[in-house]
Amino acid sequence: MKKLKKRFIVPAVVFILGMCALIGAIYVVGKSQEQQNRTNAKLNAMTYTERIYGELMEGIGVTDTLKQVVISGDGNINKFYDIAENMMDDSIQSIQIAPNGVVTEIYPEERNESSKIDLINDSGMGEISHYARDNDTVIIQGPLELKQGGYGIAVSNPVYLEDENGQESFWGFTIVILKVPEIFSESVEALSSFGYKYSLQKCASPWDDTYEWVYGSKEELNDPVIYDFNVYGYKWRLEILPKSGFYNNRYLLYLFIGGGVIVLLLAGLTACLLYTSDAADDR
Repeated sequence: MKKLKKRFIVPAVVFILGMCALIGAIYVVGKSQEQQNRTNAKLNAMTYTERIYGELMEGIGVTDTLKQVVISGDGNINKFYDIAENMMDDSIQSIQIAPNGVVTEIYPEERNESSKIDLINDSGMGEISHYARDNDTVIIQGPLELKQGGYGIAVSNPVYLEDENGQESFWGFTIVILKVPEIFSESVEALSSFGYKYSLQKCASPWDDTYEWVYGSKEELNDPVIYDFNVYGYKWRLEILPKSGFYNNRYLLYLFIGGGVIVLLLAGLTACLLYTSDAADDR
């Protein structure tokens, strides 16, 4: 009776201990895999954040160029349409100027007439426009649903002129409307091709810590890698997550199946050895 129990108990113990060791090994491999994938995701987030930042600054640079034209012309800007036409590219929806905060010129003008508004006194744009004027800082609004279709980010750059006494006075704004996602086309396409889901977000204003969606996945990403960056006082955030997750579940499944087979073979071999040993003793 003891020998019979031994034949079942010992292989069962071998099987249980083997499975415990296998599960422990899979856990270690899985955590190592997750850490490696998170590290890779973090590096990719840093790389593509720099690209997104560069693309935004390139768009904002249009307002800086136009600003210098206004300053060099002492508040006058001749041939605005020719200048704006030369600065246009596929990521720009329109270029505007707003003397005294009132949008008077837009390129292209077609389908953009409704954008000629008083930014300072507008119910939706007034507060942030006052902030830009009073703090001499660029403001970045959006994404905004454009009346022409699609979405855009509005960048307004305040311009100040200096008189002969060195006193500065507010002239107005130079403005560019950047298309979304065209402004991020290179970055987001690369992230997608590398197998990542992503969500680009920004705070609505420099004094607001609430993030709003800009582009990418609208659904909440489960435990993504997060990388924050700052553009003219605005907090931006890029979240990325491998489409297949941080674990290679197929690899771990194969590891479990392969390890399980080995554990079963060891338990079976143990049972055979015990049976052979008992049979020899009986003789």
